[in-house]
Formats: sequence, structure tokens, C-alpha cells
Amino acid sequence: MRRPKFILGFQVILIAVIALFLSAQTTYAQQTFKWVDEKGVVHFTEDPGTIPEQYKGKVESKNTEDTTQDGKNTAQGTPATQGTPATPQDSKNINQDTKNIRKDRANIQGDDQNVRGDRKTVQSDNENIRADRKALEDAEKSGDKAKIEEARKNLRDDFRQRHEDMRQLREDERQRHEDVRNLRADERERWQDRQDFNKDKTTGTQQGTQSGTQSGGTQSGTQQSTQKGAHAKKNAKQ
Repeated sequence: MRRPKFILGFQVILIAVIALFLSAQTTYAQQTFKWVDEKGVVHFTEDPGTIPEQYKGKVESKNTEDTTQDGKNTAQGTPATQGTPATPQDSKNINQDTKNIRKDRANIQGDDQNVRGDRKTVQSDNENIRADRKALEDAEKSGDKAKIEEARKNLRDDFRQRHEDMRQLREDERQRHEDVRNLRADERERWQDRQDFNKDKTTGTQQGTQSGTQSGGTQSGTQQSTQKGAHAKKNAKQ
């Protein structure tokens, strides 16, 4: 017994629909989060739990479509140029660190000159004190009360002057120590900024490479899906 033609036509259409359904891609919406850190580096993530606490108030979100085909996921998108960090700020920091280091070294040179001058002054004070003591001994031998009183006065004045000059020497030495400490801190800061600069360059290169790879996978998956859909339609018509 032959089956009616409309039943055969219905079976052909049903088979074509099933073929299209099996070969079609499964598309669903997914949310992507974007945030920028203090160095200007743009980050993307699908897990909000990985976002640092201090940046959660500045997060931008948008819905994207992920395509699943043959059990493999391909991310939809185009090559992202936003993965390159804002390294010019790092360069400015390094230049500023270099200026600070030069200034610190100039200050240290000035401190060295002041310290050398203070030491010469103290040395001169010591010579004056020795001369005053010799003059006092001579005055005491002569028994002249006026000369003795004058010699004692000169000796007391030179002692006070040496005390003042030694205080100035200690102050200049403390200033030099502070400038040396600032120099070492600025040198460490410049070293850290250079490390950050190199790290940001490496991060930007890796992000650009990953974005290009994901884009290539999406385009390949889309082309395969289109070819399967066209093939299924052709079989249905036959």
C-alpha cells in the first residue's frame, strides 16, 4: 500500500527541521564586566568575584553572546585594542624619579661642602683655644691682672664659638644623612616604576594576543555554522 504524498512531504520537512536543529549553534547571553585599575590598565572578566574591592564601584557591564558548537565554546568579539595598558604614565613617573634623584645628588654635594666648611671652622676654633690658653699662662706668669682677665675672657668666648660651630656641624651632618635617605628612596621608587613599566608592556602584549586568538576562533566557528546550515537546507530541498 502506497503512502499519500502529503505524508511523504511532511516526513521530508520534519527530517530537514531536525537536521537544522542539530547543526544549529546554541547561543546564550552572558555578562562581561570591565574595570580599569589605577595604572590605566583595562581588565575584562566574567566572574565579578575576581574584581578587587576598590574597583567594584567603577565596573561597567554588558551582555555578550557566547556560541557553543560541538561541545566547544568560542567567545564572540573582535580584536580588542583596549588590552594595551596606559604606559605613558609609567614613563612620566620614571622621568620624575630621575629628576628627583638628580636634585637629591645636588643637595648631597651642597651638604658635603657645608660639612667640610664646618669642620675647618671647628679646627680653627681649636687653634684659637690653644692660643688663648698660652696667652693665659703668660699673663699668669707676669702677674698682670688686666691681662689675665682679658685672656680668660677670650678663652671663654672661643669655647662658646667652638660649641656653636660644632652644633652647626652636627646639623649639617644630619641634613646630609636625610638627603642620602631621600636619594635611596627615590632610586628605589624609580626601580619600582621601571618594573611596573616593563610589566605593563608584557601584560598589554599578552592581552592583545589573547584577544586576537579569541576573535579568530569566533570567526572560524561562525563560518563552520554557516556552512552546516547551508548544507542542511540543500539536503532538505533534495
